[in-house]
Amino acid sequence: MNFWNKALATTALAIVMAASAAAQDAAAPSPDISGTISVWTWPNNDRTFAALLPTFNEAYPNITVNVQGFPTANDAYLNNLQRAMLSNSGPDVAMIEIGMMALLRERPQWADLREAPFNASGLIDGFAPFTVQNVTLPDGKIVAMPKHTGPGGMFYRRDIFEEVGLPTDPAEVSALFADWDAFIAEGQKLVIPNERWVIGNGEEIVRAMMAQEGISLFDAEGNLQFDHPVFRAGLEKVKQAADAGMISPFAAWTPEWQGAFQRGQLATVLYGNWFGGLLKRAYATDQSGQWAVASAPASNGNRSFNSGGDYIGVLETSQNKEAAWAFIHWLVTNDESLKQQFQNDDLYPAYTPAGEAEWLNFEDPYYGGQNVNEIFAPAQADLIPFILNPLDNVAMTAMRTAIDNVARNVSSVDEAIEAAKAEVQARM
Repeated sequence: MNFWNKALATTALAIVMAASAAAQDAAAPSPDISGTISVWTWPNNDRTFAALLPTFNEAYPNITVNVQGFPTANDAYLNNLQRAMLSNSGPDVAMIEIGMMALLRERPQWADLREAPFNASGLIDGFAPFTVQNVTLPDGKIVAMPKHTGPGGMFYRRDIFEEVGLPTDPAEVSALFADWDAFIAEGQKLVIPNERWVIGNGEEIVRAMMAQEGISLFDAEGNLQFDHPVFRAGLEKVKQAADAGMISPFAAWTPEWQGAFQRGQLATVLYGNWFGGLLKRAYATDQSGQWAVASAPASNGNRSFNSGGDYIGVLETSQNKEAAWAFIHWLVTNDESLKQQFQNDDLYPAYTPAGEAEWLNFEDPYYGGQNVNEIFAPAQADLIPFILNPLDNVAMTAMRTAIDNVARNVSSVDEAIEAAKAEVQARM
């Protein structure tokens, strides 16, 4: 970038950030608002909110927030929220996980945050563009506010890379693992047969590749994308990785898979930045300094993918919308709120002005002094928006089965695709 373009870009960024800050100030609810509100969510958000409430009440001393958590965002929580909506009951405030957004966002029970007392039209532009797209209906209704995103990267074990003679510096690792062919070629050097693997499961590969190419589970017309060349290419890459012994036998999120990190059996993992919170606080608590983050291998030149994210809205049935909005506004824009959420759970803010904060840009000792936001900020900036569909959860289940069957050599790529298509089409 030449001097003048850089100067213009810097000036434009300053204007955007100033406008966003002004919009935030203009829309900030009065600290005199009072009342009691209920908030529904799922773990670990319930504990996160509970930890935030003392700080929230410093700003809003007259608002009482009752938080209730239901297990898993797409199971008990989703079922309880849907039942409440059908009966015109439920909480004042409810969260939406990104995988459930298309299923829930067109429900009329959400309050339109463009309207009073929310007036969020000026505030929403301060959030990552793809998250704004997710919460804005064709008629302009804003059903929720973006809370956090999941810009992705390749977490890797420095010590294991060093052991096999691979570079350990994040920039050098990013250069070496430039694309998915390089991931296979270089990654297999990390394998110890039946003892150590490169990656936990093939889904990490397929989801990243599809996101990098801008391919969703369904296209904008609602057509299933399992016949798309990118999905096939992802499955073929899974087969190559499996044939090279790179994919572990452990199912994701099982105790065996979780324990594999502590045992040093997985050399890399491809997820959103929030996965670092799990490494630090659950899966690899004694491995500070041994992990680092590189850019994900690229597909068609793009290294960016998103893995996760959540949103939060107000139900139309709320009897205290002002207090509900005060809580949401503070939660998703207040610097101290976002700082605590990041420091306690590695939750990456969807609110773009926070991207410049010192608490997000620092040399993290867990990653050997690396500022991992140098990986995650460009990933978020370059994300291709994902098309959401109410049947995403059905298609995701079929996709996982297809990936596992290819990785375990149960099915060929062609057989896995045909079975996945049949599984989804039976539910359409």
